[in-house]
Amino acid sequence: MKTHLKDHFNLHFIVFIWGFTAILGKYISISALDLVFNRTGLTALVIGLFLLVKKRSFKANAKDLLMMWVCGMLISLHWITFFGAIKIANVSITLAGIATGALWSAILSPLLNKTKVEWTELALGLLVVSGIVIIFYEEPDAGKLKHLSYLGFDFTNYQLGLFIALFSATLSATFSIFNQRLVKRYPYPVQVTFYEIAFAFLSIGIYELVFRSGNPFSLIASTQSDWIYLLILALLCTAYPFIKSVELLKRLSPFSVMLAINLEPVYGIILAAFLFGASEDMNPQFYIGVLIILTTVIANGVIKARKRTKRS
Repeated sequence: MKTHLKDHFNLHFIVFIWGFTAILGKYISISALDLVFNRTGLTALVIGLFLLVKKRSFKANAKDLLMMWVCGMLISLHWITFFGAIKIANVSITLAGIATGALWSAILSPLLNKTKVEWTELALGLLVVSGIVIIFYEEPDAGKLKHLSYLGFDFTNYQLGLFIALFSATLSATFSIFNQRLVKRYPYPVQVTFYEIAFAFLSIGIYELVFRSGNPFSLIASTQSDWIYLLILALLCTAYPFIKSVELLKRLSPFSVMLAINLEPVYGIILAAFLFGASEDMNPQFYIGVLIILTTVIANGVIKARKRTKRS
């Protein structure tokens, strides 16, 4: 019982520091692309050293390496859009959009895995849409609200940030589905994570080399404060959770893990309100929308858990 409680505490600690990721994104001054380049480089280095110290194999076949590269590009785009949304809108709006990830996964999984569509998940997806609509038409009493115009449409920076966050959530869901297939084929899932993050780092470097400045080293952070936050982001908020969560998944039920992960936006929004004050203050309408999204996502998990229990 003591070990079980300790595992749950560790799981919630991991989810809490994932929520802190968004906070660091706001503190780091460099662009989202530069931020993810530095984050993936540092994280790949740390996980690579972990594998060496533990004497774990780096061996992988060519076909899987290609899929790991695809996953690496997906995770890099997810992180770039995630931090980009934070810089355009704020932490609370971004986390509200990211909270839809579990439902996107439920909708995309039948399409990508060619399995039967669950109509209850589609119905729950419509409820999530209602929460998104509520948030979209909410106008926060914040000093940084900006009005934008694009292709004849008028919207605010908060609405644009929400759209980008929703796109980021679909990227995360797609990554999770592909990653799940890969992890099953390897005895140490951290090995797969190492390649995916290393390929994410390489993909951004190649993009910078070919399509932008021609010098990937120009993406490296230059200020001391950014380096401090990046080290916290890479070591505490990325490498540690990836390594530790693999161990916890062996002992905790998938439902317990899913339920805890869905609390990430809650932790992040509370932290943002506490640390950033007025720039994160939202009207009650926003929190109603977030509550609808989170309740729907948790309900989906409960329904799935019951179905698995009946089948077993």
